[in-house]
Amino acid sequence: MTKQHIFTQMILEREEPALFINPRSEQIAAFAEEAIRGEDQPKVRLLADSNEIKDALYSFLTASKIAELIHREQLSLRTLTEPVQNTIFTTESETVVPVMDNHSISSSDPELVSSVYGEFDSRFEAAEQYHLRTPALSVVKETLREEIGDDIAADLDEVLAHADEISNSNEYLSIVEIMLILAARNEVLLYDISKWGEDTGIASKATFSRAKSALEDADLIETEKVPLDIGRPRLRLIATDELATADLKTLSTEIQSLL
Repeated sequence: MTKQHIFTQMILEREEPALFINPRSEQIAAFAEEAIRGEDQPKVRLLADSNEIKDALYSFLTASKIAELIHREQLSLRTLTEPVQNTIFTTESETVVPVMDNHSISSSDPELVSSVYGEFDSRFEAAEQYHLRTPALSVVKETLREEIGDDIAADLDEVLAHADEISNSNEYLSIVEIMLILAARNEVLLYDISKWGEDTGIASKATFSRAKSALEDADLIETEKVPLDIGRPRLRLIATDELATADLKTLSTEIQSLL
C-alpha cells in the first residue's frame, strides 16, 4: 500500500475532525478521489505547501473534486507559510507520521498528541485560505443541465465516469476541449457553451474560442451560422463524422489519436 493510500485510509476511517499537514500533491489527489465518494466523513483541515496544492490541482477532475469537498464543507484548504519536515496526520486523540513508503508510526499519548494537535491547529488558524478557481463538480453538472440541456449533461457524466484524468497535458483533452466536443455532438451554440463555461468559472470565452478554432483546424468540428433577429449571427457547433462516432468511454484517447 502506498503512502498516499495509507493516509487516505486513515483519514476516511477516523470519526473525528482531522488535520492533514504538509501532504504531497499525490496524497492530496488520492484523498480527494476517495473522500468525494461519501458525504458523511468528518471534516478535514488540510495545510500544505502552495506548490504541492497547485500540482494536485493541475488535473481539472481532481481540482473539481477538491472544490466539491470544500463546497460540501468537508474540507478546508490553507497554505503553509513555514516549512514542515514531515507529513503529519493528527486528530485530538492520535498523531500519525510516515517513516517509509508503506509504514507509519502513530501515538495516542495524550501529552504528545495534545502538543502536536495544538501546534498545527494554531498554524492552520493563522494560515491563509487557498482560493480555488475551479468550480465544484456538482456545480458544473447542475448548471450544465440547467443552462445547456440534459443530453450534454448526460454525455459529460459518461465521460467523467470513465476518465482517470482530464488535464491540459498532451495525453489528455482539456476540459474546454471536452465541453466543445460534447457541445458539437449535441449541436449547441458556441455562444451558449462558452458563456456557461465563463460564468461557471471553467475558462474564459476567449479560451473557448481558441480551442474551437483548434478543433476546427483538426477537422473534428464544424460550425454553421444561425441568424438572429437583431445582431450578428451565432455559430452552431457540429461534430464531424469521426467525432460523432467516437466512444464517450474512451473519448480523450480516441480524439487525441485524431489531433
